[in-house]
Parts: sequence; C-alpha cells; structure tokens
Amino acid sequence: MPTVFFFCDGGGRVAQTHAEEFKDLDLPPGTDLCAALGLDCADAEPLSARFAPKVAHTLTDPAGRPMTLRIIELPESLAPAGGFLVTLRFSAPLSIFRDADLPDNPGPSIATLDYALFNAVFNDARDAILLADEHFSVLAANRKAHTLFATEGGSLTGITLRHILRAGDQARVFASVKALKNGASWRCTIATLGADGQETPVRLKVRRLSVGEVRLFQFMMSDLRGRMALERDLAQSRIAVADMNTALKQVLRNVEEERQELKDELAQQVREEVLPTVERIALEDSPLVRQAYRSALEEKIADMGVTTPDSTSLLSRLTPREMDVCRLIQQGWQGRAIAEELGISFETLQTHRKNIRRKLDLKGGQVSLCAFVQQQPPF
Repeated sequence: MPTVFFFCDGGGRVAQTHAEEFKDLDLPPGTDLCAALGLDCADAEPLSARFAPKVAHTLTDPAGRPMTLRIIELPESLAPAGGFLVTLRFSAPLSIFRDADLPDNPGPSIATLDYALFNAVFNDARDAILLADEHFSVLAANRKAHTLFATEGGSLTGITLRHILRAGDQARVFASVKALKNGASWRCTIATLGADGQETPVRLKVRRLSVGEVRLFQFMMSDLRGRMALERDLAQSRIAVADMNTALKQVLRNVEEERQELKDELAQQVREEVLPTVERIALEDSPLVRQAYRSALEEKIADMGVTTPDSTSLLSRLTPREMDVCRLIQQGWQGRAIAEELGISFETLQTHRKNIRRKLDLKGGQVSLCAFVQQQPPF
C-alpha cells in the first residue's frame, strides 16, 4: 500500500512531508495536519490526544480515500519541544466489499478492511521492520522483529541496534547508514543476534527518512535461514549426483574391461581349439574323417556357449588369492588398481581372472566376471 510520511511538531503542525505518490498531500510546513486531512480535532487539542500513538486508526481523507493513520512519538533527543512521525497508508477499496454491489448481503466495511490490510503489511509482515532514530534507538518494531530479537513478553522500543548487530558488523553498518542521503537506501547481508544470542542470517535494507536535522532510519530484515537450508540441501543433492556419476563411470569402466577380457578369451579359444580343427578338415581327403572333425568342432563351439554356474559350489574351487581378486572386483576396483593393491603384476592379475572364469565356468561373452561377483554375497 502507498504510504505518506509527515514529520509534525508537538502541536500537530507539519514540519516536512514525504508524499511521492500523493502530490495533493505534499503539505507546506506549518500546516495543521488535522485540518488538512479533515479530521475532527478540537482547537488546540494535541494530535496525540486525538489519536493514540502506536495504534492504527482507520479514517477517510478529504478525497474519500480510505487510509490508516499511525502516530509514532519522536524521542526528546530528536524533538525537544515534542514531535511525531505520522504515517498514512492508503488502500483502494475492493468493489466486492461495497454495500452498493451487495445490498442484501453487505461485506465488511472499508474501515475493517483497511485495518486488516495494515496489519498484514506491518504487524504480520514476513520481514522484521524497525524504525530507529539517528542514535539507532528503536522507536517502533513489528511482530516479526519482536519474534527474532525480543525476549518473551519484552519490547524492543528504546533499545539500540547494538543489541541486535554483531560487534564486528556494527561499525560498517552504522557508517554506511549514516552516509545515506534522504530517501536513499542501503543493502547488505549480515547475521543478527536474538535475545538468546542466537545468530540469524538476514538480508538487510535500510532507508533514511529525514526532516531538517532530524534523521530516522527504517530497517527491514529478511530472514535467510530457510533459503540457506534449501541451498544446503541443493549442494548435498549435487554431491550425491556427482557420487552417483562417479560410481556409474566406475561400473562402465569395469564392464568395458570385462568385455575386452571376454573378447581376448574367446579369441584365444578360437586360436587354440577351433583353428587347428579347421586346418585338419582342410587337409583331410576322406569325407568320413572330415565329418568326424566337423562333429568335434561343433562340440567345441557348444562348449564355448553360455552356462549358468552354481555359485555355491563353484566359488569353493577358488584359491584365497583368487577370492581376493573377486572381493576387490565386487567392491568396484579396476584391473591395475587391483594388481597394485595385491602387490602383483597386471599380467599375473589377468591370469588370475582367466583362471577364475574357467573355474566358475563363465564361458562365452554373455556372462561377465564383474556381473557374476556383484550378484554374490560379500566375499
């Protein structure tokens, strides 16, 4: 909602106005605020006597605009003769609540609506809001600010921001805020202190409001704990994904290594068992002998097919060193890393793997040693 700020003396006369969005309310100094706003104030009646400070008053200005008026007393150090900061918050009436639209079932009055909207913006705002003087003493604070920084049942009014800011941040924050020009703002991210000393990371925005030599500052603090928790969860998720990618790459390397080993073993079997038979068939003149060789060749090829080994009985055939090799393969180790861990050469490791495959009856290219051991209980 748009807001207009008036700095007034003790008698309710305007000293300075901040009304960027409502030029018709940019009142000249010395104007009686009650008269300018068409408010019912008795002659010479102090503004604070007509409108209690720190309480939201729902009214209508001369132009018919609904507004919420709030008065904040200025400390004697800023206004020795007495003075007030008056805020007017305007909200456009919603047509669905107008009596003319719903004559048989009128909704809440504009006054009720304005008061609810004011509480939503100030008292129930998600961010902590503090108004402080030039000495950084708190003049007013909303509910969120009390939740973060006040003791249970206590008030922040009158305390200084030194109780809220960490000692290491005070000089930087105060120097930056004091250097602000009227209407300007400054932002930073800091950690604030609660009544129990607990630190709360916040995104701080400070705005300066001044009248003459009097300076006031509006502190708005956004609690960053929820955002930081989400960022931590995201970082942990990224680490988990990275670990999964590493594990997947390890599995792919193992599969590729197994595939190459199967190719080498199959080629070796062809050279040792198939080619000699083929050569004999080529040199043999007798059809009967060639048929016998052919039958033998078919048996050899059948022996190179896939078998489904009984792991319980086959694992008992392995030597302790071969069991060590299977254990490391099951844990995801690669060939050369296994050889280094066991203190053997890579060629010796390849011999162990060939013997393991033979003992486990892992023939052909359909069942890899890596896949087999992964299906077994821990070695």
